[in-house]
Amino acid sequence: MRIHPDSAAFVFLLAALSALPALSTDMGLPALAAIGRDLEVPPASVALTLSLFLAGFAIAPLAYGPLADRYGRRPILLFGGVIYSLASAACALSPNLESLLAFRILQGVGAGAGSVMALTIVRDLFHGPVARARLSYVASMRIVAPMIAPTLGSWVMYFAGWRSIYGTMALAGVASTVLVYLGMSETRPAGTIAEQPTLAGLARTYARVLRNPVCLGNTLVNALTFGCQFAYITGSPLLMMQLLGMSPQAFGIVFAMTAFGIMAASLINGRLNARGIRPHKLLWTGLGLSSSTSVLIAILGFTDSLSAWTLVPLLMVNTFSFGMIAPNASHAAVEPLPEVAGAASAVVSCVMMAVGAFTGSLVTFLYDAHGARAITGIMVACTLSALAVYAFWVRRLPASAPKHA
Repeated sequence: MRIHPDSAAFVFLLAALSALPALSTDMGLPALAAIGRDLEVPPASVALTLSLFLAGFAIAPLAYGPLADRYGRRPILLFGGVIYSLASAACALSPNLESLLAFRILQGVGAGAGSVMALTIVRDLFHGPVARARLSYVASMRIVAPMIAPTLGSWVMYFAGWRSIYGTMALAGVASTVLVYLGMSETRPAGTIAEQPTLAGLARTYARVLRNPVCLGNTLVNALTFGCQFAYITGSPLLMMQLLGMSPQAFGIVFAMTAFGIMAASLINGRLNARGIRPHKLLWTGLGLSSSTSVLIAILGFTDSLSAWTLVPLLMVNTFSFGMIAPNASHAAVEPLPEVAGAASAVVSCVMMAVGAFTGSLVTFLYDAHGARAITGIMVACTLSALAVYAFWVRRLPASAPKHA
């Protein structure tokens, strides 16, 4: 039985598909030390499982977008779901770090289908404030995954070991794939079937997307603010469990508290968009909050004044700001290009995940020498860069180029 696009169940399905990346990164955070002990490698090296997952997640949408424009959204979702499920099972059986990292890349390739197709499907079915509201509702439901994933991961690991975490991911992949098969109809508009993908055609399509200043500017805003979030995600177990001495269970609770900020902002953003509040006002608010809280967190980090009481409230506001920024910036990036929405969504996803993979790897590389300063410094660099891109690029586009944001 197909799920109607206007129903809450359809929003839940899109949220479940786009939640797989958060589940895949956050559920394993409490297990980094345990994996390191079992595989006899440092925890900082195990943190590469996050960055390499994002690398696979960033690259795959470049193929998924044009293929979805040609063959439809549903086949891509089913293909990605199968790849994700098999790779998750392989991660659970990995005998060493090298094989774990290789299968994490493949897992990211599979997860990329759900995230990029969720944005594309919303663009297929809805427009303007309604589309931004739908994206906000998807984001608010999707954020349940990072709220519960670290706690779930810590308890799964407690009862069955770290390998069972990846087994749980495999089950989630199977469930989401079955939901797509049974409940989702094809959403690609009949009149927008793209030509047969070729290397030359892909190059022309992506050149067209990247030449659009509205798309590129908003893509960078979205990606840089995500880079801040992923620097925090990558460094959070090192920061909170090693530096601040939290237990894995306490870390899961704190991580859920900060993730709640994104959920709250997404719900508020959806309501404000539905009431006709201009998205550029919401973006200004989000960017102001993200940059100011990142500056304060960096000051605490560089003066060795971090504590749970000072850090957690600032992180909650910082993650709240991302919930305001991401739905508006990502929709503004794809809205001007309806006939190549799959490719535009792929660019948004690819650039976002590439920046996240870079900032996460940078945290891993710098943490041993610089500790909390590595994390907080990267966070503030990302948010101030996003603010600068929006203020001096996106908002200064000529009137003839509609900003949509």
